[in-house]
Amino acid sequence: MTTEQGSESRPATSPRLLWSVVLLMLAAAAMLWGAGALAWVSQRYRTPLGQELTAGPAGSALRPELVPLALATLAAIAAVLATGGLLRRLIGLLVLAEGGMLVWRVVDWHVGGWFAYTGPKVPPGSVPVAGFASNPAGPLLMSAAAALLVVAGALVVLRAGRMPAMGARYSAPGEARRASRDPDRRLWDALDEGRDPTVDKDR
Repeated sequence: MTTEQGSESRPATSPRLLWSVVLLMLAAAAMLWGAGALAWVSQRYRTPLGQELTAGPAGSALRPELVPLALATLAAIAAVLATGGLLRRLIGLLVLAEGGMLVWRVVDWHVGGWFAYTGPKVPPGSVPVAGFASNPAGPLLMSAAAALLVVAGALVVLRAGRMPAMGARYSAPGEARRASRDPDRRLWDALDEGRDPTVDKDR
């Protein structure tokens, strides 16, 4: 009976929630990387030798922040796993801000598009034989990454207390032994881990 009461009063921690956030951010980083590698617009050209070629800018040329943001997202994943509490919420705010910036860049793309682009590198004297053709996959990947980062950042900010702190599992053995000798320390450790210390004492 005591065990059941302890389990009911125990604060809910959800490793699944933490790993869901990690997967959202991993997917967003992969999408940003892919969006930077894809050609967003292309155009056919005829060279002075009579050959035709297709050239166009990749996403990393039109949106230079895509690859750095993908790397920053991977770093944020490690930070979310290693921290907890207020620091984790601050990281969540940064992720949320990253997603918000990408949302703005998506809107800017649809409003301004690629019209400021100066043209691809083609042999001198090449002439275009067709208009620009846009590839929607790149902007769509950036849009999806923005949405995932906004969701992941919001979850970290609002639910950081429900996510277990992974770094706490790897404390030094000496520290664990010192904590076990200090009753007050054991009490706070139990509360931090979401356990009822009075129930553990009764067992």
